[in-house]
Amino acid sequence: MTFKIVREKETRAKETMRIMGMTDLPYWLSWFFFYTCINFVVTTFAWSILLFKVLNYSQPMYIWIFFFLYGQAVFG
Repeated sequence: MTFKIVREKETRAKETMRIMGMTDLPYWLSWFFFYTCINFVVTTFAWSILLFKVLNYSQPMYIWIFFFLYGQAVFG
């Protein structure tokens, strides 16, 4: 993630897209969608591992939602 952010800063992709006429909304939505997809995959993977004899007495969907919302907050 950090590599992608640094590379985008170095190439000045945001400024180039602004020169071409792109507004801020599609730019930020693309980053949000990208991080949400990655967060979904990581959350589901971690949750599926913890389902085996770790989360016996917890509601599985609540744990997944907690992980997902935590990941979204970290990206924010």
